[in-house]
Amino acid sequence: MKEGVAGVPGDYAANIGTTGADYVLQAAYGIELPPNGAFQLMRGIRFSEMRDGLSHTFLVGEKHVPQNFMFQFPWDCGIYDGHNPVCNTRCAGPGFPLANQRNDLGWKFGSYHPGICQFVFCDGSVRSVANGVNEFALGLFANREDGQTIPVDY
Repeated sequence: MKEGVAGVPGDYAANIGTTGADYVLQAAYGIELPPNGAFQLMRGIRFSEMRDGLSHTFLVGEKHVPQNFMFQFPWDCGIYDGHNPVCNTRCAGPGFPLANQRNDLGWKFGSYHPGICQFVFCDGSVRSVANGVNEFALGLFANREDGQTIPVDY
């Protein structure tokens, strides 16, 4: 392990939705963007709050760590201490696509498996999602309460 990384890194990240944060964001003109993933800062999310259904909402997914950045903040650090949630959370959807290359420097879900990323859904099932999935469809899986149907051909 490299100097400066305390704790045990992990290969998975919690889904915090589509906004880029697990807390309420203040947008222009006083608009608030509430978090919409399966995890939220300082608050547990109940199954009953997964309004899109447990089988249609990401719980956790493989986290992308750029090649040559293993054990380096902010991509990869301890996942159990709670001090650096950026290390163990990810967003998905428009603006947050899946990583397609090992050297992608984005804060994204992603995998070193060729062409896919594995996700655990809130119902406990594990499914792979193609790296080239439409960002809009990806966001439907990441958002627990958008009320929209996921396209069959995502």
